[in-house]
Amino acid sequence: MDIKEASILLVEDEPMLREIMCEWLKRVVGQVFCAEDGAAALKILAASKIDLIISDVRMPAMDGIALLKKIKESGGTPGMIFITGFSDVPLREAHDMGAEAILEKPIHREELLRAAQRSLADADELWREPPAAAPEMKLKMSFPSFATALEEKRIAFGRRGFCIESASALREGPVEFTMDFKTDQQVMTGHGMVRWTSPQEHQAGIEITYVDDASRAWLIDLMERNKPVPFIPRSTKREQSPKIKTA
Repeated sequence: MDIKEASILLVEDEPMLREIMCEWLKRVVGQVFCAEDGAAALKILAASKIDLIISDVRMPAMDGIALLKKIKESGGTPGMIFITGFSDVPLREAHDMGAEAILEKPIHREELLRAAQRSLADADELWREPPAAAPEMKLKMSFPSFATALEEKRIAFGRRGFCIESASALREGPVEFTMDFKTDQQVMTGHGMVRWTSPQEHQAGIEITYVDDASRAWLIDLMERNKPVPFIPRSTKREQSPKIKTA
């Protein structure tokens, strides 16, 4: 979806900052709603179709995390971007809850608009263009099948990325990945950004930035049929509910 056609809800308790960011958005966004806290945002969501929410984390009445939980409990589908002046939401936890990005204050207009446009874009658009230069970091894994990889808890997919069990020395930054799902006859190659790592748990969270033409439609179809809540799951170990459908 183009940002000019979108409906965006900004939730911010600081009146001056809320006014400034609303003006930024109104210059390019199709329709903009503004709320002073999560409770007010829920009323707007009940009355209007919203494509994306940009929310402060710390707010009175209902903060951004509580707002996101309420939306997901009700089966809501808008994307969520967090903005914060504190390092109080680990990226791993935010992505697991479904947030697509955390922007730190002070917020810059271009940074806000880039994050919003990226959240509104569909997977085929986001994953179509490879980076200009191949990443130095490589990740290669082989599985009997996609279903087996999930059942053995070696990988877990979210809406725009995956958590993988890996003993390799991954670090935050660009990565090229190759995954061979043998009985599915799918060798998926692509690029991503390692957003977080937990060496003690042998876990890493990777946001997908590109998938090769041969595998992109296959992966997107899996995501659309299963509609995972996390942006990137925090672990491969937890139970997936509902169970991933692979066919």
